[in-house]
Amino acid sequence: MSPSWRERFCIGLAPERVAVLRFARGLRPRLAADRVRECGEAAGPAWTAALAALDALLDDLSASGGLASVALSNQFVRYAEVPWTQGVLSDRDRDALAADCFRAVYGEAVDGWQVVLAAPQFGRASLAAAVDKELVESLRAMLAGRRMRLASLRPHLAIAFDRSRRHLLPADDGFAVVEPGGVTALFRRGDDWTAVANRRLRESGEAAASLGQCLDFDRLQGGSGAVAVLAPAGALDVKVINGRPLRPLGGLAGPWPEDPWRALAWSAA
Repeated sequence: MSPSWRERFCIGLAPERVAVLRFARGLRPRLAADRVRECGEAAGPAWTAALAALDALLDDLSASGGLASVALSNQFVRYAEVPWTQGVLSDRDRDALAADCFRAVYGEAVDGWQVVLAAPQFGRASLAAAVDKELVESLRAMLAGRRMRLASLRPHLAIAFDRSRRHLLPADDGFAVVEPGGVTALFRRGDDWTAVANRRLRESGEAAASLGQCLDFDRLQGGSGAVAVLAPAGALDVKVINGRPLRPLGGLAGPWPEDPWRALAWSAA
């Protein structure tokens, strides 16, 4: 975390609960408070209840001014693989291609999404993420009303992969993130990590079955190697699924290895 003379709020936004970590200003920012709040029933999209819970948490903390970094649960994000296409080089054309990839699966709903595409690598496919535009706009407006600036907003998968990349082994052909409500897995295609599968959990004990569905998706495309897994303590108690070894990763949960919501907020730090 960079030294700052402004307060810093690290936020984990998920459908079930929202967590806020408050770091005091100074050369060595210290954790001054941590709060978790359960989300109520959503009147509209699931993120509306999460933003309402966040608003209440910020009220509890009398939050005014400062910077906010937000880690977004994978349940609020859609992912797609965008193939390399000869002649599509400008940012505008690449963004349009990414939107078309989502539109092929989700239809015109993509018109209401904000699509972000990974930095291009010549000749290689890229990974794209899509989030409801209204979620982003509502979050910015809420923070602005408290004189807070949104410093970063990133999907959990992207944060977790960036922080785990140096711990991945050549034999790892998959990387999976387990959350309370879902499993998201990223798979290797040659040298590229671009194939992605996302499965929801209907019950807390379904992580292994949902990860198995992700691996089935990958197996149909030739995947067979080990899978590095980032999961809350006790969420996944198996070592092999569908013949593929699982390799647990740690170190991203901070002080809360068994609390996925606080760990999500910590990942935004």
